[in-house]
Amino acid sequence: MKEKISKLANKLISGTLSLRLLSIVLAVCLWSLVVNTEDPIETRTFSNVEVEIINSDVISNLNQSYQIKNGERISFSIRGKKSIVDKMKKSDFEVTADLSELSSVNAVPIKIVAKKYANNIEIVFGNDKTLTLEIEDMQQIQVPVIAETTGNAADGYTVGTKTTNPNLVSIKGPVSIVKDLKQVKVLVDISGADKDIVTEVTPICYDSDGKQVSSDRITLDASKIKVNIEIWRTKKIDLTVRTTGTPADGYTVGTIDYEPQSIYVAGENDDLKNISELELPVVNVRGKKSAVEKTVDLNSISLPKGITLAQTDTSVMIKVNIDQTDEKNFTISSDDISIINNDQNYQVEFLDDSLRLTLSGLKIAVANTTISDLNPQIDLSGLETGEHTVTIKLNDINNVEVSGSRRIRINLVDDTTEDTEETE
Repeated sequence: MKEKISKLANKLISGTLSLRLLSIVLAVCLWSLVVNTEDPIETRTFSNVEVEIINSDVISNLNQSYQIKNGERISFSIRGKKSIVDKMKKSDFEVTADLSELSSVNAVPIKIVAKKYANNIEIVFGNDKTLTLEIEDMQQIQVPVIAETTGNAADGYTVGTKTTNPNLVSIKGPVSIVKDLKQVKVLVDISGADKDIVTEVTPICYDSDGKQVSSDRITLDASKIKVNIEIWRTKKIDLTVRTTGTPADGYTVGTIDYEPQSIYVAGENDDLKNISELELPVVNVRGKKSAVEKTVDLNSISLPKGITLAQTDTSVMIKVNIDQTDEKNFTISSDDISIINNDQNYQVEFLDDSLRLTLSGLKIAVANTTISDLNPQIDLSGLETGEHTVTIKLNDINNVEVSGSRRIRINLVDDTTEDTEETE
């Protein structure tokens, strides 16, 4: 009897275990189904991720420089449960290229490491798995510093001496860039300035074509340049032109035309006081029968110490006109002569009826000269009654010379005396 009960009990226990195992299996399957439905496996892509360069001193220690050809930014994907994948950002990954692993073809493998959930995701590379470089030797040169200004100084002022400290800078960079560097400029705005400017300016590099060179791959031994811009006063002065030599027979120097007739110069106040005009180079008219034209560059003229040009237009156009000469005889009668400064109201008697003169000079000027142009006058200042030989005053006529004696005899009579004698 006991044996029968024992066998029955074993069957019941055995059946219960089987049911339990079956229940567990079903539960696991059900849990897996639920989990996979609510938290499925997903793939997510990160694009345009910057690759961090490490151990770059491996190249710099060889006095070389590198430039990335390919692989500076990459794309990659991760695969994992949605609940994890959705949480992750670009910043959760280290994307690096170790230059100590540089290959003979200048390629470096790119590594991606998750900072968290590394065991819960799978990282899948895109097309770019390597970083490729272009490597070249470094070069160091010295380049002059040039100060330039922008804008305009206040009215009556201009830019004077420009100095920089330092006036040379040392530049280091890849040979392909450094070999074309020609100058370093510092730009200073002088708009409205009426006194000297002292400032510090970031230098800018330029190549042989005058194009600005990026500072990304070069280094300068001076990040700031001290600049001193002197602001000088300006002054307007006249230009003068002289000729040398004599034109051909029958010809003479006519009008001299030139433009501009005045220019602006700059300097310290004491220096400006000593200059009022600037003489241009003489124009040779020897043997000429026609106009002589000449262009003068003001930069070629030696200016007084402390004086500089204050204008950008430095060309002066000169034209010396060569005209034919002529002469004619001119008679001035007593009726043509005016009396001036006759304070005593003398009666003037002309003992010579007329005066003969010769006019010579430019043909057209001689032809157009009239008696009224000459305006002949006798000045009685300081004269007393009686006979006198006086000089007739004549106006100067441009490009006309007057020759011949201008002396004439006159007799001054006191009208008051005559009136008294008649009364008696």
